[in-house]
Amino acid sequence: MNNPYLSEPAKIVKITPQTDTVKLFRFEFVQKVWGYNFSFAPGQFIELSIPGCGEAPFAPCNAAGAKYLELCIRDIGRLTHKLHEMKVGDKVGIRGPYGNGWPIINQKSKIKNQNGEKKNLLIVVGGLGLIPLRTLILGKDKFLGKDIKVQIFYGARSPQEMLFRYEYAKWRENGIDVKLTIDKECANWVGCVGLVTTLFDKFPIVENAQAFLCGPPVMYKFVLEKLKQKEVTDQDIYLSLERRMHCGLGVCQHCAVGPYYTCKDGPVFSYEQIKNIPGVI
Repeated sequence: MNNPYLSEPAKIVKITPQTDTVKLFRFEFVQKVWGYNFSFAPGQFIELSIPGCGEAPFAPCNAAGAKYLELCIRDIGRLTHKLHEMKVGDKVGIRGPYGNGWPIINQKSKIKNQNGEKKNLLIVVGGLGLIPLRTLILGKDKFLGKDIKVQIFYGARSPQEMLFRYEYAKWRENGIDVKLTIDKECANWVGCVGLVTTLFDKFPIVENAQAFLCGPPVMYKFVLEKLKQKEVTDQDIYLSLERRMHCGLGVCQHCAVGPYYTCKDGPVFSYEQIKNIPGVI
């Protein structure tokens, strides 16, 4: 039986800066124990480890079916700082994937609500929250179907802090409606200014929407208020929760949320499922 705590060596094969503090790392597996057969659902997470620095959870964000794994990571702590110092050819440990991702029934089905009704998709993200949605965005036709409309509301502190910004034109070519905002005015920016909730006042949301939310927890309260104003139902709202996921297996209990474990039952939950749990947001 495979040891669920055993990491597999993975080699850095490409590093692409995204911002001053964020890099996109591409890995290939060394021993290929599960290697190129590694697959994950959009919204799941893996655990990355570096000897002497510990282990932490991150969301894969590469296109589905790629023969590599991509992680977009900010330099914010001991492990991530060490990773940012590493070069192409250096190795880390990776195990997973874990958890439940965004509610995609299967790769050939249309996105639906609990009643089986076909829905369009509104993605509301802030800061690093775009990372766990990139796989779904890149695989829109595969995961959702060509006839599903996808709209993205994305807020960042500044244009330079926007992740994957060189991909937006291609996303739009694929029929995705991308709306952007920054927190404060800055030179050479002619777009929307304000928090991500500002976009709800500037643009109509896609009709018959199901909403996927990912970002700082403080963002959720205000986005939920906007979605309520737009009459999006609780069962059509899904959130990715930030908690200290450690073991990934529901054993250590670090990520308990009421009766749930974020690592096992999440990190994606429907708002209907968690709305009455004190302190969940």
